[in-house]
Amino acid sequence: MGKDMIAFFTPEIALNQDLRTYTGGLGVVSGDFLRSAYKFGLPIVGVTILPRQGYYDQSIENGSMKISYVSYYYEGILEKTGIKFTIDICSSPVWVEVWRLPEGKFGAAQTLFLDADIDPNDHISRLNTLQLYGGSRDSGANLERKIAQSLLLARGGIKALKRLNISVSKYHGNESYTAFVPMELICEALKEGRSFREAVEYAKSKFVFTTHTPVREGNPEYSINSVMRMGGYDKFFNEEALRKIGSDPFNMTAACLRLSKKANAVSKKHLETAQKLWHWVNGNSIAKRIISITNGISRDYWQHEDFRNATTSKEMEESKLRHKREMIQYIVEKTGRCLGENVLTIVWARRFAEYKRPHLLFYNFNLEKSEWIKSQLRENKLQVIYAGKPHPDDDNMIHAFNKLLFASYELPNMVVLAGYELWLSKLLKAGADVWLNNPRFPMEASGTSGMSAAMNGALNLSIVDGWECEADPKNYFPFGTQIPGGDQDSFDAEGLKRCLETIVMPSFYGDKEEWYKKSLAARFEAEQYWASDRMVSEYQKLLYVD
Repeated sequence: MGKDMIAFFTPEIALNQDLRTYTGGLGVVSGDFLRSAYKFGLPIVGVTILPRQGYYDQSIENGSMKISYVSYYYEGILEKTGIKFTIDICSSPVWVEVWRLPEGKFGAAQTLFLDADIDPNDHISRLNTLQLYGGSRDSGANLERKIAQSLLLARGGIKALKRLNISVSKYHGNESYTAFVPMELICEALKEGRSFREAVEYAKSKFVFTTHTPVREGNPEYSINSVMRMGGYDKFFNEEALRKIGSDPFNMTAACLRLSKKANAVSKKHLETAQKLWHWVNGNSIAKRIISITNGISRDYWQHEDFRNATTSKEMEESKLRHKREMIQYIVEKTGRCLGENVLTIVWARRFAEYKRPHLLFYNFNLEKSEWIKSQLRENKLQVIYAGKPHPDDDNMIHAFNKLLFASYELPNMVVLAGYELWLSKLLKAGADVWLNNPRFPMEASGTSGMSAAMNGALNLSIVDGWECEADPKNYFPFGTQIPGGDQDSFDAEGLKRCLETIVMPSFYGDKEEWYKKSLAARFEAEQYWASDRMVSEYQKLLYVD
């Protein structure tokens, strides 16, 4: 290729519902990053794995959530590059085939997908890319497979770029699963005869890093022995050198921070959290140089045209009613439940993680305290829709999903939907009056679902965390504490009830013109500040320029 490229390595990408290569928000941000990169004509190529079974398929059968795995094939979407090669993982050759999403497909930059589910790989080797993040315990997932997938992403990605004659000026690691990318650069430099110190400096000059996870437990750590053995790094340096890179146990984020020239958090609030979280890496000197680039989402993908073109509160109201009817019709077809178009409709839809607290509206299922929300549903004052996927190994959150599902069978005006994919996300955002976001402060690094909801006329009802800390409080409904600890859930549940009862409901059922003026202002703000075009422009200026 004619110009040096920036290689964007990411463990997941959400570009189209027919391409099941995502789990949630990280995939959405990655896909929207590549859309804006293509839109601006930036020299960026995406690199990820091709998980044939994606995350999992979610359905409701016999009154409970069901998980199933289906292998998907993408001959009509991805094109063969004709490139096939082996890489070593745990001293054994693993075959990798490279597929390509052509430049411009789905409005995105060219993206390479690495596939190990091919002949002549054995069963174990094929599992390395079969499911995202190594899969679930039912498919035999363990820490070694997670290491193997990260090794394949890095080692296979770098080799694929070379075999396709794509010259790379910078490698951008999106989240810590990419830590082995700069490790491979070190090994390459050592092969060329450089000293270990020179090799580390070389890797740092080529690698930049984005951290997304604001809690230590969510950042992968592996034993030094496992990383050394599976990566074959003993051919290049000893365990003490590996400890200097990633500490002991080997922390993938610490390694990325130590081996990057620049690093960023994904909101201003996340920057504060990240600097505290990683203060121990090289005596706080590295944490201090992390910068913030707040996430954004693609208007071109997420925003419906009628919302984009609406210039008055009346036009916003007409668009909302049109999409609300579409959402209601979908719910009738899927569940047989019929909701009302004139009733205030709250949607909670995102990854079904514990810290995101899907149960907060029901006071963590406290029977006595949840009577208020139940009475509002029974009296036809509120409608609530839930959707989202728990991790397949998170028994507690699968139970929480089912508990909400069981409650929906007993209560009117409450619906729980399965199959939360990109299409359903767009439908719910366009149909919602209120988009509920209630993570436990300060555990939301950014969050992006509320950005695209605002672009489609939904007003955010949110904890002030992540990107919402930067949003204009006049354009959404803030509630909850910003003091972690104590009985935080109870405090926030009470704050949520109070905000609904005294502000949101009177506003919705009062002056509709004022409601949609607020909706219009929130949309304008989202278009100006929370779009991926702005995000990618900041990456270009702040992370990629030396």
